[in-house]
Amino acid sequence: MRKDFNILKRLVPYILPYKKRLILAMISMAIVSVLTGLLAYVVKPLINNIFITKSYEDLLLIPILVMAIFVVKNIFYYAEFYYIGNVGQNIIRTLRDEVYSAIVKFPVPKLNKIPTGVLIARITYDINIIQRTVSDSVSAVMKDILTILVLIVVVFYMDFYLAVVVFVLFPVVIIPVTLLGKKARKTSTDTQTEMGNITKFLDETISSLRTVKAYNMEELEISRFKKLSDNLYRFLMRMTKIRGLTVPFVELIGGVSVSLIIFVGGLQVIKFGYTPGNFFSFLTAILLLYEPVKSLSRLNNSLQEGIAAGTRIFEIIDGESEKMGAHQRSLPEEISSLEIRNLYFSYDKSKGYDLKNINIKALKGKTIAIVGYSGAGKSTISMLIPRFYDPDSGEILVNGINIREFNLKDLRNSISYVSQQVILFNESIRFNIAYGSFSKDMKDIIKASEFAFAHDFIMKLPNGYDTIVDEAGLRLSGGEKQRILIARAFLKNAPIIVLDEATSSLDSESEKEIQGALFGTDENPYGLCQNKIAIIIAHRLSTVKRADTIYVLDNGEIVESGNHEELIEVNGIYKNLLIKQMGN
Repeated sequence: MRKDFNILKRLVPYILPYKKRLILAMISMAIVSVLTGLLAYVVKPLINNIFITKSYEDLLLIPILVMAIFVVKNIFYYAEFYYIGNVGQNIIRTLRDEVYSAIVKFPVPKLNKIPTGVLIARITYDINIIQRTVSDSVSAVMKDILTILVLIVVVFYMDFYLAVVVFVLFPVVIIPVTLLGKKARKTSTDTQTEMGNITKFLDETISSLRTVKAYNMEELEISRFKKLSDNLYRFLMRMTKIRGLTVPFVELIGGVSVSLIIFVGGLQVIKFGYTPGNFFSFLTAILLLYEPVKSLSRLNNSLQEGIAAGTRIFEIIDGESEKMGAHQRSLPEEISSLEIRNLYFSYDKSKGYDLKNINIKALKGKTIAIVGYSGAGKSTISMLIPRFYDPDSGEILVNGINIREFNLKDLRNSISYVSQQVILFNESIRFNIAYGSFSKDMKDIIKASEFAFAHDFIMKLPNGYDTIVDEAGLRLSGGEKQRILIARAFLKNAPIIVLDEATSSLDSESEKEIQGALFGTDENPYGLCQNKIAIIIAHRLSTVKRADTIYVLDNGEIVESGNHEELIEVNGIYKNLLIKQMGN
């Protein structure tokens, strides 16, 4: 119970910035509630003065009064609806922004443990549940409770003893509604989990539809989705039953109450001279109580769903963020060396080390390459340099200083990183090349594209550099996308370059052009790697032949090192890889 209260309490700071609008909403609600009570009271002179005493004066006045009440009530109802909606949407916008910000700042190891679909479900489905909870709760707590209080005053004013009889039944409603609320919360948690599973499944399968079709697996994926959909259906139907039971139960109690009122009130009219106007005014007030009481009965279910969603959302917001090290030292302006010393690393310690005793040294103006069979640990090294992961032991040094001592933002600003994952944003070609270097002008973007041999194919696109990638997605080959990423690295022009299989999607001719861009040519001796620390990871040895030092990895260990000619003489793994590729 305390945990539930703490979740609701955490929403309060999100509401406070909008307290003026909330006050306006409360004033509007109060007016709506008072006018609702007034409508019940007007029934008394309506019955007594028009239908019994037949007063023409009241016949003219009361309809005008009723019309005026409805006009004013609905004006303030709109004001209440608008202000509550405005506050609710602002709260949700802030929460959504915070959840996305928290996800983006998660450390890479944590991101790898949470499926993408689950994160998407948090920022969409769970946020929408909280939006509904906030709107329902604020409306119920303010408007419905105010309306109930006003109508209770009217009811007790009209007939105290009859009111006591009716309100004896109220505790009968509260106990089962509370029990149903607990069930609603558990079912809501199960529903949200299943929704996360569906979002994860959709993310995986829709992005891999070509693979699905290539292996004729459409029917299998349809059946897998149907299974997930059926599970979600069961949870949603369980929630539907809970919601469906709440209102009929309240209605049943309401029906019993009205029956009692008719019997007791009718008895008073017949035997004790109670006026019909008093009775019908009392009955109207009770009937008007029905809607806000019904709304409050639904509130418990909504709150339980919101608490379950809030728990999951605040787990994201409270999650560990990357420590950028704002107060740590800045990188030196001149970076002359990068060294990996006695490094051990494991993704899962229970399965042993993925990298063992790695020692690599790279100097400014020199290019090192890391090669080896698939799964040897090449890409893992590339992810340790920008500190996506930290080693279990050993260290990575820049100018002899452990990179953990540097501001993380500065460290990553000093690295041009091209991953083997060729992913572009759904933005213009210009945006994708300038990503991380938005201060550069168009002239620099074009120059970087020319160095990456991307300019010519970009200019053939419908809108050149302003072509949206998603619109051209099917027209861009893997090699063309990879050249855009390499152009981004050229534009950033950082002192450390890490290329992780950056030419894997290129044909041999394009690869030769990119090699010229990296190392320079006879016609244009300037290359991206010139006067920089360059680390190239590749399985195609044609890319690394010109590297100053080549490190050969096998099962997470460096087993050979030297230049191309030296490694051929060793007659080891490097030579075997070369022979296999030449044979291919």
